[in-house]
Amino acid sequence: MPVRGRGEGGEEKAIHHRDESHLGVAFCSVCVSAPSCTLADLFRTYDKMKCSEIIHTQSESHMCTFVFQQDTRTSSSLPKLDLHVIPVWQKGITGKGVVITVLDDGLEWNHTDIYPNYDPAASYDFNDNDPDPFPRYDSTNENKHGTRCAGEIAMQADNNKCGVGVAYNSKVGGIRMLDGIVTDEIESSSIGFNMDHVDIYSASWGPNDDGKTVEGPGRLAQKAFENGIQKGRGGKGSIFVWASGNGGRQGDNCDCDGYTDSIYTISISSASQQGLSPWYAEKCSSTLATTSADLHNECTQTHTGTSASAPLAAGIFALALEQNPDLTWRDLQHIVVWTSEFDPLANNPGWKRNGAGLMVNSRFGFGLLNAKALVDLADPATWKHVPEKTQCIVRDDSFQPRELKAAGEITIEIPTKACAGQENAVRSLEHVQVEASIEYTRRGDLHITLTSPSGTSTVLLAERERDTSANGFKNWDFMSVHTWGEDPAGTWLLKITDTSGRMENEGRILSWKLILHGTSEKPEHMKKPRVYTPYNAVQNDRRGVERMDDMMEVSGNRI
Repeated sequence: MPVRGRGEGGEEKAIHHRDESHLGVAFCSVCVSAPSCTLADLFRTYDKMKCSEIIHTQSESHMCTFVFQQDTRTSSSLPKLDLHVIPVWQKGITGKGVVITVLDDGLEWNHTDIYPNYDPAASYDFNDNDPDPFPRYDSTNENKHGTRCAGEIAMQADNNKCGVGVAYNSKVGGIRMLDGIVTDEIESSSIGFNMDHVDIYSASWGPNDDGKTVEGPGRLAQKAFENGIQKGRGGKGSIFVWASGNGGRQGDNCDCDGYTDSIYTISISSASQQGLSPWYAEKCSSTLATTSADLHNECTQTHTGTSASAPLAAGIFALALEQNPDLTWRDLQHIVVWTSEFDPLANNPGWKRNGAGLMVNSRFGFGLLNAKALVDLADPATWKHVPEKTQCIVRDDSFQPRELKAAGEITIEIPTKACAGQENAVRSLEHVQVEASIEYTRRGDLHITLTSPSGTSTVLLAERERDTSANGFKNWDFMSVHTWGEDPAGTWLLKITDTSGRMENEGRILSWKLILHGTSEKPEHMKKPRVYTPYNAVQNDRRGVERMDDMMEVSGNRI
């Protein structure tokens, strides 16, 4: 198992891939034949078939095989968690001109499904320090993860192999950086690799999802994120896509993961085929949205978990960048917020409407990604870049450390004008951070909430039963996107509690500051309220309720 050290030394901690091989979200297929094979035939067949997605076409001689993602619902009343990729392909948008690299354990670049889209300029091996990211083979095939992620993004179409990637005409590379000791320097080099060439970095790993680890990027990796945002893609900003984590069974909370908790990453979670939060999913206020190939030139049906969600999102974002290459990193985050779908996941607890009228949930962010809506909004003919980013820092220089004990509570009122009248005024929020230093005898018993002037209450930290550490938090940034679009002026409430009943617990909050990220004016697309449509009613077939035996067709090719 690869481990990461902090800087050149310090405590080494395990990095974990974020897949769950026991999940049954296999990509099966339904096939029909036709006398000719044209793109128009494929799309006409999609319009007629009772399948949720066309995934692949295969051409051999004069026969055409249309391959569909099988509808795996066990009841027609369940939602179709359709990412709406097909309508984007129908427009001819397939990821052309976009480069994605997968930060992982290597890439089998000569795989039949990957080689035509492989980009050596987006690839490197930082474990062995050479240009070839090919994975190390062993008897367990443990280094299959990066190849599977890359396949989701850019598997070649029409080659009668495993399937097709979401952005099947994009270019994909691999950074081999997890198969060995992973230092801050290796992370930094990987995150910042060839930033003028690579558009999107996809990462499906993070600190140990054990319910007790608190860890984030080291000094060098943090600098690499900042450089990518400031200088990547010719100054438009690198796109960093991160899996939110699979520590749900361990009671983990991704607010303790400094990679997904960064304002620079797009944190992606998962939904089950029932439209519910899977057992492995983690809750945190930094998650922005949700989504629902193998070694030795083989195919797989068992690549799942948030490991699979992040590459799906990266592929969708590649479609958006083909549509509009001038999108900035913040443009893309705004578009994700504004187009993600609440309705197919509405049966889950935890949804709230924030002060800007946006539906948000700590398990799903702003909802299920909708590729068509995302690409449509990104249209350069109509999209207006979001205003320049501003940042307002609110602190109380007179604050004195305050004691906290079990069954106790600390409430801090934070009045602010959000830097009104200054160049860095914030009138429309994006990310909010609370940077805090807290001493406590049992860190996992702490519960932290932040309530905005508009009344939106956000859990910044939930209890973690397995976290018995007495190390507390030192200048830790708790980040939330739940107040996106709100006006931050007014009084914020920061509340820290311990309801564990462990009366021996005690500690202090030493310092805090509230960091408001946003714009001094409302972005153009937000000047009218977000309108939510009954997504499920549309998705449960255009012609009425489906008979389940119609959906349970034969399975054929895999994707």
